[in-house]
Amino acid sequence: MNIQVLDPLVAQQVAAGEVVDRPASVVKELVENSLDAGATRVEVELGDGGTSRILVRDDGSGMPAEDARLSVVRHATSKIRTAGDIESVTTLGFRGEALPSVASVSAFTLTTSTGDGAGTKVVVDGGSPAEVSSAAHPQGTTVLVDRIFYNVPARRAFLKGARSERAAITETLTHLATAHPEVAFRLSENGRDYLSLPVASDLLERLAQIHGVAKARAMRRVEYTSGAFEVAGYAALPSLTEGSRAHQTISVNGRFVRADNLNRGLDDAYRQTVPSGRYPPAALRITVDPRRVDVNVHPTKQVVRFSEERAARGSVAAAVREAIEWRPPSPIAAPHQAGRTFMQDRLSPTSGRPHAPSFAAEDRPAYPAPPARSLQEARERMSEASRPLSEIREPYPEPYEPPERGDLPPLEDLRVIGQLAAGYILVEEPESLWVVDQHVAHERAILDRLNDAESPAGVQSLLIPEVVELSASEAMKAAESLEELSVYGFEAEPFGPRSMRVTAVISTLADRDIAGAFKDALAAVSGTGPGHSREDRILATIACHSAVKMGDRLSQPEMEALVKDWLTSRLPATCPHGRSICFRLGINEIGRKLDRH
Repeated sequence: MNIQVLDPLVAQQVAAGEVVDRPASVVKELVENSLDAGATRVEVELGDGGTSRILVRDDGSGMPAEDARLSVVRHATSKIRTAGDIESVTTLGFRGEALPSVASVSAFTLTTSTGDGAGTKVVVDGGSPAEVSSAAHPQGTTVLVDRIFYNVPARRAFLKGARSERAAITETLTHLATAHPEVAFRLSENGRDYLSLPVASDLLERLAQIHGVAKARAMRRVEYTSGAFEVAGYAALPSLTEGSRAHQTISVNGRFVRADNLNRGLDDAYRQTVPSGRYPPAALRITVDPRRVDVNVHPTKQVVRFSEERAARGSVAAAVREAIEWRPPSPIAAPHQAGRTFMQDRLSPTSGRPHAPSFAAEDRPAYPAPPARSLQEARERMSEASRPLSEIREPYPEPYEPPERGDLPPLEDLRVIGQLAAGYILVEEPESLWVVDQHVAHERAILDRLNDAESPAGVQSLLIPEVVELSASEAMKAAESLEELSVYGFEAEPFGPRSMRVTAVISTLADRDIAGAFKDALAAVSGTGPGHSREDRILATIACHSAVKMGDRLSQPEMEALVKDWLTSRLPATCPHGRSICFRLGINEIGRKLDRH
């Protein structure tokens, strides 16, 4: 076929597909125009989930007649003048593509007024020349989009049902409302409100409007600055998760974006606290010099690119991690509050975090332990291969006030009352009973110690070395990874063609399952690339094998020390694999079970 120049109308309809692919795209573009116009209220009305009718009404600044006429002309914009202006653009729309693209694939009507004199009405039917006339209209703009893709049937065939398209619009509008709590939003169809959000005094109130008060209470304030990036907003505790990223909103300079790099920063912050495929809600605002972010990499402007991608991801991770983690406050001398009288003392938060108990069986011989040696030298040797997580953690300000920990019990009100089935610790607080999984609680406490740069664990030499049998491939990998494994306390050497002799381990593994921990650490080295993910998996493996097991009987002091160590860890709500650690039974609930009404 010979090369021909496309008809301008056909070219415009084809290009419209880059900006508009479904009704949710139309709503996004129109609402962003309303926000750029300074609107304080935006209303969206739908017909058939947006597939037959979309109306967007705002109370923004409106447009004079000439601007209204030019607004449907391709690449006509008031936001930029030269290509250099793109480097510092701060508005949500700027390319002059949204309205012409929507108008070319629908029956389009725009009515607008600046509040001074008569308004202006612009009608475009499927990309035909605009018809401009005067019309009565209050200050602001109303855009009506009828029969989207009616003149591009191939694209209309790809639209989903009304329910799916409405759900996509609701999600898009929810993200925009989260990024702009100072604006009221309403989404309705056939007289039914699907979203009704009045103006919020701050972001937390907007989150309460969207997610409910109970979930908003589990959100923690984020305030963080690192280099060129300022991160603010709210992030949920790891105990609150959803099945998708629909409740994670990230905006950059006021623009809601979908950026894989920033999402990975969120995942980094919650690593070792939530199960795979679960996502805690978050609403983050990233402020950065516009010259450091490129908003012109995609026609929809939902994808952005930073000049410092790694720094952007690290800032998000550090900001959220600092918000959801906590450190115990400095010890202070304070008397116990008056309360119920117990047979034993309550756990005291003022005595500092104790050393983890050995939990060794009583009939195991007590051998004199050689002095522990620091891991610092080995960590320095392997800094290039696997930089410790502690090196990127920002120091906590002093004094540091720990955030609330959701529904976990306050340490000073607790009393350990026993052990159930040699696997669960029963803890009493006034008006409730807590059942604590001893293995995962101890696992969380140990992992917290392993990640603590201020008190790193040492290496414990073994009086009787442990011989670990491996497969041929495992033995080869172990021989190649001995230096890296030494960073984590495993000092080993070849012992025959298919075995390793472990002569020292990290101190938390003393008297535990050394062979299993070595094999699992080797699997983590083999299954991940160098970096924080590998370190996290290895440390989680060490913590799992170091922790007490189901079936280990604990003494009263050991249970008290374990509970105290767990509750003073930074992320006590979930284990490193994201599972729950405890649950609560209220006295009233117990009474109801026993017919005490």
